[in-house]
Order: sequence, then C-alpha cells, then structure tokens
Amino acid sequence: ALSPHLPLQAELLRDGATTRPVQWYFDNLLPEESVRALLARDAGLPDIGDAFALLEHYGRESAGSVTLRMPADTADDDTRLRPLDDADLDARIRALPTVPLTHDAPKKMSLAGAQHKLPVVLRDGRLFEPSGQAVSTHILKPNHPHAHDYPHSVVNEWFVMTLARRVGLDVPDVERRYVPAPVYVIRRFDRAQTDAGVERRHAIDGCQVLNLPATMKYTGWSLDALAALANACRAPAPARLRIFRWLVFCIVVGNGDSHLKNLSFVVGDSGLALAPHYDLLCDGVYETATYSARSRWPDLTEFTRPVAGVQRYADFTRDVLAEAGAALGLTRATAQRHVDELLARIPAQADALLLEVARDNDAMKAARPELTATLGGEMHLLRAIRHIVIHEMVERLRPR
Repeated sequence: ALSPHLPLQAELLRDGATTRPVQWYFDNLLPEESVRALLARDAGLPDIGDAFALLEHYGRESAGSVTLRMPADTADDDTRLRPLDDADLDARIRALPTVPLTHDAPKKMSLAGAQHKLPVVLRDGRLFEPSGQAVSTHILKPNHPHAHDYPHSVVNEWFVMTLARRVGLDVPDVERRYVPAPVYVIRRFDRAQTDAGVERRHAIDGCQVLNLPATMKYTGWSLDALAALANACRAPAPARLRIFRWLVFCIVVGNGDSHLKNLSFVVGDSGLALAPHYDLLCDGVYETATYSARSRWPDLTEFTRPVAGVQRYADFTRDVLAEAGAALGLTRATAQRHVDELLARIPAQADALLLEVARDNDAMKAARPELTATLGGEMHLLRAIRHIVIHEMVERLRPR
C-alpha cells in the first residue's frame, strides 16, 4: 500500500468532497510555499496548486519508493552520475531564490518541505547528480535564503542533528561542507545500499499516515496526533518512547518547527516503523538578543503547538513533560527518567561538540583562510544555542 489510507486494491480509489486521501498523499510529496512556486515557474506551470502537473514534471525522484511517469514515457536506462563540483554548486546557491537548485540537474526531482534541497549521490567524498534510473543517496541543503532572519542555518542543523545522535536519538549521517558557500548533507533514510546497488525504501510522513493535507502539518499537531502515529507503528511501545524523547529534545534545544511532516515512517511488509529523525535545528536562537533587537526568548517564543496546554518555552516544566509522556502512553516514572537523562546528556555533549567544532574550524581556517569570517559567524551562533537556549531550558527543567 502507498499509505494506510491508499490500500492495494482492485477497486478505484476516489476522493470525497471533504476527505481526499489521493490528493493529499501526492500533494505531500511536493515542496511547500515559495519553493513550490519557484519550481512551478521553472517548469512553466501557472498553477502551483496543481500537484499532479508538478509531479508529472518532477516526480521521477521523490520521497520513498515512488517514481511517477506518464504512461507514454519510456524508462530511461541511463544510470550515470554527473559530477557536481564545488564551483557549479556554489553558483547554483548564489542564484537562489531566483533559480531552483534543480534547474540544471540531469533529472527532475521533487522533495517535500519548505527549504531549497537537492537530491545527490555522495560517493568517496565527492558529490554527484543522478541521471535516469540512478538513485540519489543524500539530500543537500544550503543556508536559508533569508539569511538576515535565519543566519547560518547549515551549521545550526548540522550541530543539532549531531547533538541528537550523541544523546541517543536515531538520526542519519550528516556532514557540513563549504563550496565555499556552506552546505548541509544528510544521508537518505529511504535509501538502502545492497549488493545490487542503491534501492528505494517506501516511506511516508506524519501527514500521510494521518490522512492530512500538508497545510495541516501544524494545526493537525497534538499529543493525540503523536500518540496516533506511534499506535500506527507495528511496534507501538518503542515508537511512543522514541517520539517522546524526540519531543523532549526538541523542547530543550529550541526546535519550534517540529511539525507532522518532520516525522516519517518506513513502510515494510509487516507495517510502519518510525524512521530516523531529521530537520532538527534550533530556531529559538533567532529570537534571542543575539539575533533579534527585540528579544522574545524565552518568554514569548513558542513551540510548534501547545504541549499539555503549554506553548511558550518559559512555561515548560517537568510536570508538563510528564503529562506529555502520559498522553503518549508512558508512565510518569519512565517519562521523568528519560527527561533527566536528556537534561544531563544534552549540555555535556553540546560542550564536547563545541570543542570539536572549534578544533576543526582552526584546521579549516589554516587550509582555507577565505572561510575565516564564515566560520566565525557560525561559531557565534553555536555558542548562543548552547549558552542561551540550551542553558535556559535545562535550568528550567532540572529537578528542584
């Protein structure tokens, strides 16, 4: 089945007037907001709401195992990889947001989300673009185009994702590169390396599991929705715990963009399994005095949606997190034990990671002096994440 709401059957699947599983499933494969508008313009399509026209153009490489072609299209047996050198990639990044990253790619590809992304192959440290039947293995993202509002998003996401792995969350391999523009590269969890090569794995996001349109990725978010996602898995108990730890981590590191499309599930013969976590970064830092003349952190900065009735970071308490755990099916003791473990490990691992970044940056600056200003700005952001956001939340949530 494509999703729990699109089963494999002989009968025709039809959308209704208010419930539209077919439309919503395929629409969820596409990017959102300004990225979708840019791709539509690049494809010469006038209506960004026409998901099927967009997928006709970009659907040959999307999330999961789905590839979309018109019936008359013949399969392109080309499996060559085109080298993507630093100069070419840097030029494409500088052309954003006027021209999409995929404009000159040999294969038209679609990825969901609100940021500019490029599916690539990373092999022996080199980047390539797939052609024809070749399958991408990684996703590449440059800095956020609104650098004034969200500076250094590449190192932000790399740092928070690396920190997540070190405190026990399941996340894919990630790395940062400089071309010289910074780029973030993450291994695709919906791809598997086999003896026969790279194979696609079917995966769906939280909106697709719950039969929701992408426009409800925030409004559909609730503890009940998270519990429903865990219960949809073939092993609900470990999924509940993983989702709870993800939620606590997001609150502690100030990741307020933890919507339903930021949880995904791998589809197997025996059912759904929670996929590794992704899109973890600290957006709370951009509301601190470091980056905002009118600091909102933490009194006015809000999490994705209310958690046990609380949405502002300043109002989160241990009791709120315990209530969240109970809503997900955990005992209070289990929830508190995992909260305390994360509160101990997050600052310690963040400190160790900061020292590693400083050492790595020193080596990079010696080899590539032109990166000095960029690396300095990135380090300033990472220190703000650690010493303002993480410090604030750990102190608020520690046992008294």
